[in-house]
Amino acid sequence: MAAEKQNICHWQKTKTQRDICFNNINIHHHNLSGSSRMKILNKSLCSISAFLVVAGLAISAGCARKTEALFTRPELINHSRLAVIGLTPEQEQIFMASYTKAFPGQIIIFVERKRLQEIIDEQDLRQGRLNEKMRAKIKELFGVEALIMCTYYDGDGGIGRKKLRIRIVDSATGAIVGSVITEASDNFKYHCDTAIKALKADLLGGS
Repeated sequence: MAAEKQNICHWQKTKTQRDICFNNINIHHHNLSGSSRMKILNKSLCSISAFLVVAGLAISAGCARKTEALFTRPELINHSRLAVIGLTPEQEQIFMASYTKAFPGQIIIFVERKRLQEIIDEQDLRQGRLNEKMRAKIKELFGVEALIMCTYYDGDGGIGRKKLRIRIVDSATGAIVGSVITEASDNFKYHCDTAIKALKADLLGGS
């Protein structure tokens, strides 16, 4: 009972202090003239507006996105045995997941990365050097119908910006059957999802 009584006294004391504080604020507010209160209100609103503008510009600069160099050819939809080249193992996993989800009704098989590394130099492929002999060898050994050649590199929009360039090359003919470049903040999954959705939309006539 003594502890309960002590708690009640403490609560009453706290409530009294709070009421005194609010009363002082109200007295100060009422003592201000109408014009003074309006000036304070306007100043507060201007400060909030300025903050929101600056924050909006910062967010826009960091999140601005674009897709370019986009095109596809009809035969892309017929390629089901693919190989992804030019990415790290983790990036490759993210890309394959995005690609598979984008084409749920299509049977897609990705050739294991390590098997390709035994016969090709990925640096050469990143530079775009893929001759007919190498394509034929990849197709013969692994049955690869198309090579998805990717490059993930710094963008032009400032610090933290990245680009993902994708070229899908028919291993039999060497023709580029799909191409896209995305630019946005450094979020590789976002780049993959955006690039693959753009390729699919273009392939299906913008649907």
